[in-house]
Amino acid sequence: MTEIPSFATLLLDVEGPIATVTLNRPGSGNTMDLTMRSELVACLDWIRRNRALKVVVLTGAGDHFCMGADARDFVGTDHEDLHDLMRYTSQHWFGTLWNLPQITIAAVNGVAAGGGANMVLACDLSVASERARFGETFVRLGLVPDLGGLFLLPRVVGFQRARRMCLTGEVLGADAAAELGIFGSVVPHGELAAEAAALAARLAERPARAVAVLKAILARSFESSMESTMLHELLGQSFMFSTREHRDALAAFFDRGRDPR
Repeated sequence: MTEIPSFATLLLDVEGPIATVTLNRPGSGNTMDLTMRSELVACLDWIRRNRALKVVVLTGAGDHFCMGADARDFVGTDHEDLHDLMRYTSQHWFGTLWNLPQITIAAVNGVAAGGGANMVLACDLSVASERARFGETFVRLGLVPDLGGLFLLPRVVGFQRARRMCLTGEVLGADAAAELGIFGSVVPHGELAAEAAALAARLAERPARAVAVLKAILARSFESSMESTMLHELLGQSFMFSTREHRDALAAFFDRGRDPR
């Protein structure tokens, strides 16, 4: 593994096969300013290139997960410059997160709003503190949801509920978000880090190539027919049958007497 990079607005910690990325602007609710957006590009690209990493945990420093964009960046900025910022920086890091071959876990320690809410949706799994909140709050600033929110939210909560959330800008508490499937589980605030670490450790045991293939197929299943999805499954499975990963897992399966755990 190459030397772990350092950042001004992010903390990147690597322990074995697990990388933890902490948004580190607690005084601003971990809002994403121009620096953080650029550093997310670099950080997630670095993670993607490191095959030794199998799980990524995303969380926030202080009392919040991420309260979205830093609105101060919008003031006095030419709209064409804002367009380029969204296309070449924001959408770049978000697309990298969505397409990471590693398993991603959002450890939601507080408010996840706007772009922060969609960061949660882009992760494979999430665990939330009882203090967590979730809201597609863009409309309150006269904006439309971005960073994949209008793609991801209806797939999680259904079209009608997604429409209501986006139009009202309502903010859900942790339990309400969990009931809709936005948060995978809710735990006492003081147990969040340990719960996320335990989940990450368990998932780090999963075969990396199988994870990458199934994530790539599953992410596109809503846009595919049954026939094309099954074709992708066939191609993916044919590849997996040829890997050492599969042979080792199969041997371990028989060694433990077909115990599926």
